[in-house]
Amino acid sequence: MKRKVFLRNVGLGVAGLGLPASARPLSLPLSPLPESTDKSPLNEAYWSAVAAEFERPTGISINLENGYFSHSPRRVMQAHREAQERINRETSLFMRGEQETAIEEARKAFAAFQGIDPEQLAFTRNTTESLNIVIMGYPWKAGDEVVLGNQDYGSMVEAFEQVSRRHGVVLRYAQVPMHPKSAAETAESYLSLINEKTQMIHLTHLINLSGQIIDGESIAKMAKERNPRIFTVLDAAHSIAHHTQTLLEMPSCDAVGGSLHKWLCNPIGVGFLHLKPSAIPLLWPLMGDTGKPSDDIRRFEHQGTRPIHSLMSLSTAIDFHESIGSQAKKARLHYLKLCIMGSRKALGEHYQEPVHGRMIDLTRYAEIDWLCPWENPEQSGAIVTVAVKGLTPQQLAASLKKVGVFTVAIDHPVVKGVRITPHLSNTPADCLALNAALAELGRSASIRRRMFDD
Repeated sequence: MKRKVFLRNVGLGVAGLGLPASARPLSLPLSPLPESTDKSPLNEAYWSAVAAEFERPTGISINLENGYFSHSPRRVMQAHREAQERINRETSLFMRGEQETAIEEARKAFAAFQGIDPEQLAFTRNTTESLNIVIMGYPWKAGDEVVLGNQDYGSMVEAFEQVSRRHGVVLRYAQVPMHPKSAAETAESYLSLINEKTQMIHLTHLINLSGQIIDGESIAKMAKERNPRIFTVLDAAHSIAHHTQTLLEMPSCDAVGGSLHKWLCNPIGVGFLHLKPSAIPLLWPLMGDTGKPSDDIRRFEHQGTRPIHSLMSLSTAIDFHESIGSQAKKARLHYLKLCIMGSRKALGEHYQEPVHGRMIDLTRYAEIDWLCPWENPEQSGAIVTVAVKGLTPQQLAASLKKVGVFTVAIDHPVVKGVRITPHLSNTPADCLALNAALAELGRSASIRRRMFDD
């Protein structure tokens, strides 16, 4: 193991910024993840070691609602606690003397992880704040038009609605297909709305309501071909450290916002805003900041006193993610989702009779709808939303909670069901338990339908 990674794992890489050795908090080293060349979704020896890094929640048998935010691995929580204890111990000595160094170290770490220039990265508290900076700070004029999706995150939609009321901006909603026949079909739902008045297009990389992944980079590129002046914005709340694409691979996006408390597994309190150099002087900061040059991205970071210890744990979270690998992580998450759905065809080579023998193919149930293009791993990841005919989203979520499975009801004009989000802390047994519970609900729905038909 590299010395830098080892120090981070035991907490000293974070806790030792400028501290004499005698003042550093002491912690027991955590065992590194096993070095494995086999990180296939079926290698339970490896994935059990990964799952052991997470504490499972109390009060519920199985948590399959990990989309809101992720719990952090033990080593990340250790780094977080040690950073918090250091700040608490040093108080203003740290905040006035070392805070800026900690922020810049975190900026360099995350920028290197994503392959971008640190001078194009601002830290925020979450995706909502990041994208509000863009939406509220853009120089709007009455009559300007925005293209956004009909399944975009509610807080972003509300931000655009406020801009519409305040500045007279026209909102045009793309009707994003739930089960697109191709990426081109999804792209055209956005591109068909672009005209000479379009100032901005807002894309959700991984739709939080259903788990569908759209090709944001390609759509942004084609949007600029149709209207070179268009400002392209990507909501990457769920895609960073979940989908394998990095910010380096999104050159057509003028602004990308995301949250690091989701799939990067960092503690709550850190989001990011990635801006192209031309976008930095164009936008007004959300908070007043006239002390920094207009081309300095740090002018978007003015928050007042904030939880710096959450930034100081970021490098440990990145190390943990990279020790697994983006491809292996996404493949495991997709596999766990397929275990819930029960499709032997979709599992393909991953199907094993000893593990999946009792699995029920819920994709064949007429009473169960899967609201996501789940068969293609390029179009979906861990998240999928399920609906059972005859049950409201709230009733379905309550029914699953009664058998010890926690999910979340999605009651949206376009997407109605229960969102299921397995995590690295979940096991195939967790997923097969939900598979069995949904099968029983599906059978009950079939009985109700036959009684109604009779």
